[in-house]
Amino acid sequence: MGVIGMSKYQAFLNKNKFSRLALFAVGLALAGCSGGTMMTMTPPPVTASANFMFVANTNSNTISAFQIDPKSGMPAQVAGSPFAAGMAPEFMATDAAGKFLFVANSNSNDVSAFTIDGSKGTLAAISGSPFPAGSQPKGLAVVSSANLVFVANNASSDISVFKFDPVTGALTPAAGSPFKGVPSPIGVATDALGKFLYVTNTDLNTLTNTNSISAFSIDTSTGSLTPVAGSPFASGTTPIGLAADPNGLFVYVGDHMANVTSAANAISAFNVDTSNGSLTRVGGSPSQQTSCGISCHNNPLHPLRVAIHPAARFAYVTGVGENSVFPFSLHNGSLSPISNAAATGQHPFGMAFDPTGNFLFVANKVDNTISGFSVDSMTGTLTPLTNSPFPSGGSGPIGIVTVRHQ
Repeated sequence: MGVIGMSKYQAFLNKNKFSRLALFAVGLALAGCSGGTMMTMTPPPVTASANFMFVANTNSNTISAFQIDPKSGMPAQVAGSPFAAGMAPEFMATDAAGKFLFVANSNSNDVSAFTIDGSKGTLAAISGSPFPAGSQPKGLAVVSSANLVFVANNASSDISVFKFDPVTGALTPAAGSPFKGVPSPIGVATDALGKFLYVTNTDLNTLTNTNSISAFSIDTSTGSLTPVAGSPFASGTTPIGLAADPNGLFVYVGDHMANVTSAANAISAFNVDTSNGSLTRVGGSPSQQTSCGISCHNNPLHPLRVAIHPAARFAYVTGVGENSVFPFSLHNGSLSPISNAAATGQHPFGMAFDPTGNFLFVANKVDNTISGFSVDSMTGTLTPLTNSPFPSGGSGPIGIVTVRHQ
């Protein structure tokens, strides 16, 4: 398929691009003068047992790679970073072993695939990459036990399913792919066992939506998708962010343009029926509010992404208007604020925990930075890392994933 035009949503997010690039250039110069570890001419050697972080830079079409110090959480770019991707990379996913990185390139309608050097954190393009997807691919999910990759194609309203080679990482379309029956998919997640696939539905070209989540059962032998009875399930307004509970019991959805006065009310939480994949709203049916339209995009309490701590006790939500992360405690699917919001850089998008769960990283699209926080394992509160936010190594950082040192 040909490259689609930039959506209204993307145009809104990318305004003042050139001033941001100038700011980024100044930031690089300042970092070089200060002698910081992030932007030195020669990357530091990889710290023993350092984990790795990858950042999708949607404006510069690259993936930045960082090592994460296991004690301090401090990130430092690895040798060769950033690495070339397709056009407008955004969502990313890795296999469970941390061998492969898959990247959805929204404006080139394909998926880049890389092997990850588990001791150095460098990336190498897999033979045949990039692999064709549908139109405007967004969210990805991986079921490693079945060697499956799922890609939400927002503009073509379908889901591409690939088998990945467990040795090489190369992608092959599954029989019947792409699968229809899903309106404008964007966020994608699976349950903990890889039996069910969940997809948020919002058309990013028009900012219209069906206020719903589609659910599918997964045939792990073939990758085929079958709608779950009752799907799609009603959500709040403009669902985008999506995260599954690590224990497979709940799904959380960020209702981006919900007209609410509490950040907790902008998150839809659902119980997962582990036998059939159906969803039941925690606390009853959602209360649909009058939409506030595009003006809600920059409201403080309207989330883009949701992240669940590996211990499943805390949830974190990026608020693009307030340039903050909202932390919550989780109790049987219900969210309760646990502290004041933690300040990030400008326009926070994707989030990722390091593999230990000790640190949380947030991509800040407008000022080209990564905010880093230590996570209190008892209370869930966030404390900024020294010198945070850090340069992202590219323009328009928007997605983050992490893997363990091998």
